[in-house]
Amino acid sequence: MSEHGNASPLPTKASRVKAFFRRIGWRDVLVFMCFVLASLCLWFLQALQDDYEINIALPVRYKNIPANMVPAADSPTEVVAKVRDKGTVLLNYLWTGSFSPLEIDVRTLPREASSEELTVTRRILEAGILKHLASSTRLLSFEPSTIRVTYTELGNREIVVEADLTVETEVGFQLSDRVTITPAKVRVYADRAKLDSLQAVRTVPIRLTGLSRTKTLTARLAEIAGVRFEPQSVKVTVPVEEFTEKRLTLHIRCDSVPAGYALRMFPNTAEAVCNVPLSHFKELCEDRLDILIPFREFEAHREEGKITLRLTKKPDWLTDYDLNPDAIEFILEEQ
Repeated sequence: MSEHGNASPLPTKASRVKAFFRRIGWRDVLVFMCFVLASLCLWFLQALQDDYEINIALPVRYKNIPANMVPAADSPTEVVAKVRDKGTVLLNYLWTGSFSPLEIDVRTLPREASSEELTVTRRILEAGILKHLASSTRLLSFEPSTIRVTYTELGNREIVVEADLTVETEVGFQLSDRVTITPAKVRVYADRAKLDSLQAVRTVPIRLTGLSRTKTLTARLAEIAGVRFEPQSVKVTVPVEEFTEKRLTLHIRCDSVPAGYALRMFPNTAEAVCNVPLSHFKELCEDRLDILIPFREFEAHREEGKITLRLTKKPDWLTDYDLNPDAIEFILEEQ
């Protein structure tokens, strides 16, 4: 056999790497890594005991803005404060990520009658910022140090409110009276051109179904761009009652027949079939209703000899009724 056939193969690079890792004591490596990690943690905790400086941003919210005032769109919306404290406290600020708004009460800000500008002083801002900081935190500076808020005065007038209302009642129930809105008018603030164009303001759409009794609810006013309301909501009362039918026989009358004319009606009575709220059932009688047709209407329909009937007197709450017949024939003769 040749000399080459008895030689063992040379180790490859991959096999040498595997052999190296097999010789390593992994338990020792794990212990070493735990030691390094513990050291880092101790160093980090020690570092947090030192003082540091960071910038924090506090949002600004303007509250109690008078309805007749519109602040300019470029009014500052945040204040950036530079603070100093131990790392543990500052880390908590960074961890929370956000602060509650720095509230500016516009009604308390001084303003001159001749100026359309409000000033939020350094003192007001500083007091507001300190409320958001821990007692150990030092406030070094903040920007802007004062805020000047320009505004525009709006015109105003009272405008009637209308309900954007859809009502569906249970079977046997109906609206027993007009829907009431309280207050009936609201004060509207807007520029003069918009004020002049507004005849009424409406509530947001309201849909009520299955009503079997009176319903009162609070409804917001529908928003209109560039317009403010005071108040911003109204109470809407929808009166609902159970209804029943009542029939009354009424004489058909003409207000005045001139001398020299004879008027005959066929028939001269009509039956009023009324859907009446239970609370008004006893109250409704023949004296509360009337069919009184002016003589000029008979003259206008003389050739036709037929005229349509209608109730000329009725209570406001009576909205659902029929007349039988709903038209009569007549003869108008000159004597």
